[in-house]
Amino acid sequence: MSGHGRGAEALGRGLRLTCVAAVALLRELWCLVPELRSAEAAERQRYGELLRAVRQRSMPTPMPGFADEVDEAADGLQMRCLVSDGQRRVRFRVAYDGGQYSGWARVKGGSLLTVAGLLDRALSLHLRQKIFVCGASRTDAGVHAQGQAAHFDIPEKLAEERPENWKEQWERKLNQQLPGDIRVRNFHDAPRDFHSRFSAVSKTYVYRIHYGKDPSDPFERFYRFQLPLGWVRSFDIDRLHTVATCFIGSKDFAYFTQLAKLEGNRSSHRTIEDIRVVDELPGQTCRIEIDLDGALFRMVRNMVGCMVAGACGRLSAEHIDEMLEAERRYDFPCLPAHGLCLDMVHYRESF
Repeated sequence: MSGHGRGAEALGRGLRLTCVAAVALLRELWCLVPELRSAEAAERQRYGELLRAVRQRSMPTPMPGFADEVDEAADGLQMRCLVSDGQRRVRFRVAYDGGQYSGWARVKGGSLLTVAGLLDRALSLHLRQKIFVCGASRTDAGVHAQGQAAHFDIPEKLAEERPENWKEQWERKLNQQLPGDIRVRNFHDAPRDFHSRFSAVSKTYVYRIHYGKDPSDPFERFYRFQLPLGWVRSFDIDRLHTVATCFIGSKDFAYFTQLAKLEGNRSSHRTIEDIRVVDELPGQTCRIEIDLDGALFRMVRNMVGCMVAGACGRLSAEHIDEMLEAERRYDFPCLPAHGLCLDMVHYRESF
């Protein structure tokens, strides 16, 4: 190759490198100067940064860059009952490990790390507009879910422009955006009168317990409560079966929640349809399955704590009946959140 040819090639390489450096510099400046972009673009960028930070975090370290931020959730938007004109309602299922989150619900001025908050941001990024999801159950901090249900609304025009395989596409794209401890599935258009919370006919919660003297499985330590040794010595699975039946039926659970958490004139009466004590590994592990029409704040964990106190001989069935009839209060523990899972939310039409 002649000297002229080599010089031209070197000049071309230099220009390419200069262009690459210039593009990189422009991108950096674009990120550093938010006022150069629209408010919507800046917000989408921040949503993306938050989702990436959550995906990369290690348990249980905080996320640099987001420690001082609070949620900007708009009050009431996620609780709309009726579909507005020109809107289409979409429903879906969610499974999540709640150990790293401040519960399901977004709270204005609260933590960014809520399940609904991350779903809102992932959906808003994917659909390029503000989305607020509404869930069937506002699970507490640390509580898990396998069959949580939720819905959100989108413009009719957007719904009509979706591709044929939109359900599979949305599921794939959103699960790529979300951290590994939150997964979405089963997207469907919902009837106009559907509401994930108010259309539910019942819910099933499961609490898992290790009650044996042998050490518990370390791989279950985030999902099963290990009874303290003092409780293990007196725990009796037959007594657990007996005291569990005390809760079945329509009862007043005022003693099993914090009355200050009741919204407005919301009643503390709930109906327990069935309770099943399943001895998974006799002498070692069991689970308590509870079918009910709805749960109050910490109600299920308080119920299970009361049952365990009964199984250990610290409370009798008569004591529990007295508490349910608001005649007398006895001490019992509220069991930790990590043993509880919202197993399924049931509707007349399954999805």
